[in-house]
Amino acid sequence: RECMFGGQWGAFNTTGMHFFNEGHAIYKGIQAVAHIRNAEPALRYGRQYFREISGNGLDFGHPMDGHCTLAYSRILDTEEILVAMNLEGQNRNDAVTVDRNLLPPGAQVKDLLHSNASFPVEEANGRAFVRLPLAAHQMRVLKKTG
Repeated sequence: RECMFGGQWGAFNTTGMHFFNEGHAIYKGIQAVAHIRNAEPALRYGRQYFREISGNGLDFGHPMDGHCTLAYSRILDTEEILVAMNLEGQNRNDAVTVDRNLLPPGAQVKDLLHSNASFPVEEANGRAFVRLPLAAHQMRVLKKTG
């Protein structure tokens, strides 16, 4: 609804006001994701690819239900940004496939949402992947360092 977002229209003297709690954790989380999206062209314009996951780093497949890590990459030119979300209420530690030409084994990816976290790109059976520990309902946005 337009009147919730501080637009030029609002009943009862609400023009130019919004009705969100800026101190709430959900508001701050959405704000953080929005800032990253605004700063990264690949997240706005890149092609999207859902990624296969694996619990053991060997057997990969697309998620079969909502009890999983859901991951996708946005690729623009030579840049891949991986977004992974734990849809469960418990911790997960899945391997997530990445494009080995853009994120080769040995490269490092950093989490743009949690600046102190970075992870190596690994390889098994010719597949490049990143093993991601995710807390319950946690999200990570990963980009190659350097």
